Amino acid sequence: MSVKKAAPRRSPAAQARAAQQSGRRQEALALLGALDCLRGVPPSELARLNDLCVFRTFQTGATVLGQQKHDRFLFLVLRGTLQLRLRDKDGREVLMGVLARGDCCGEGPLFGDFFRRMSALAQSDCQLLQVPLAELRASFGTMPMLSTALRQVYKRRMVECTLARVPLLGQLVPMERLALANLLQPAHFARNELIMRQGGSADALYLIESGQVSVEQGGQTLATLGEGDFFGEIALLTSGPHGADVRALTPTDVLALPGADFHRLIEGRPDLEAQLRSVVEKRIRNNAAMRGDDSRARELELAVSRGLLRGDHLLVRTPSLCPPGCSICEQACADRHGRSRLSLNGVALDRLDVVDTCRQCSVGAECVEACPEDAIERAETGTLVITDKCTGCGQCITACPYDAVASVPLPSPRPAGGPLFALLQAATLRIRRVPAIPLEPARPTRRADKCDLCHGFDDLACLSKCPTGSLRLIPVEEIFPL
Repeated sequence: MSVKKAAPRRSPAAQARAAQQSGRRQEALALLGALDCLRGVPPSELARLNDLCVFRTFQTGATVLGQQKHDRFLFLVLRGTLQLRLRDKDGREVLMGVLARGDCCGEGPLFGDFFRRMSALAQSDCQLLQVPLAELRASFGTMPMLSTALRQVYKRRMVECTLARVPLLGQLVPMERLALANLLQPAHFARNELIMRQGGSADALYLIESGQVSVEQGGQTLATLGEGDFFGEIALLTSGPHGADVRALTPTDVLALPGADFHRLIEGRPDLEAQLRSVVEKRIRNNAAMRGDDSRARELELAVSRGLLRGDHLLVRTPSLCPPGCSICEQACADRHGRSRLSLNGVALDRLDVVDTCRQCSVGAECVEACPEDAIERAETGTLVITDKCTGCGQCITACPYDAVASVPLPSPRPAGGPLFALLQAATLRIRRVPAIPLEPARPTRRADKCDLCHGFDDLACLSKCPTGSLRLIPVEEIFPL
């Protein structure tokens, strides 16, 4: 009969250290539970969050957010104050607000592609808890209440950021924008859904939170608008009917400021009304010019139909700079990726050729929506990348309206053990009875492939090999001023 050995007793010093560690952990959990941004998160989830936290200090004036290495973390404020700033649609820096104990920042990438132009600077010496976003995202399955709490912060900040990104409203102080945010009514519109009808009565000022819309008059596209833009102001100021249709080109979220609240706002801020009327006059002139310029109108229609406005940049070439018959850029792409992911002679605009390739849709990408495996992700640079989760189902290929995704074969795995081992293995399989039902799932033989701007490389192969500088990656605004 064996005698069960008693567990070795710890020394008094070890017991004291364990008690001290336990006490510190309880203090840390109490500290996390007292933060406003984590209100309602249960202790079990706070304990898991605590395991991910690293204590950080930042001196006055230091950048907490806004550098790529810092944009991979969530920061919880324990002491000190941070200035949260955002660049509006015109590139001007706007003060979003001041964060203090109990606030957080950096949560945006957990839930969307928002806040790429946001920064946080230490207004005083700060003590923060730093949490890696990748590890936090991977742990959300076991921390549902924490995910909910941070998503609420994200949604509130989305509204505040939308107001800050509108140049017209960026001059409001944070408290004024916060009061205005409480009046906004959110609404979602599906792709191609009509948001505002020409001839309809004025009811609200609409702010685009995310997505892209087209402004159409008599079936002609006059303009496109994106996040940070607004519409509906002309009818509100003139007390007349809407002069154009506004249609969602992508899934679009808007924030509507009711007409009565809009009029109260401009009555209290005559400077806003003056700026708004200036915007109205400019839009009326631009619309008239578009209606009178058939060539420009055709280019805009072509840009909308071919998705040239879906991303932030376009790959273009100047054909006059290309030697006759030159296709060095296509060959460079094929040499690097196994096939050319771009095609010359895409869309001709003025003296440029917009190359046919992935548009890198900044919002509402159809390929992402169609993928059943969530295999298409947005990298930190904003580029859409097909990951190893791709099973080759092909749904993204048919979903892309611009034929930018292709199906390519996967390379066959090299057999282990060399050619002799492969021959023996093949002979064994011929002798062995093959089961009627495969015991293992079939390995995918194909995968989706598209341009990802040479993700993972230090350069773009097509640009690096272009001998004349004809091929360029340029901002969309360079061709179509926004």
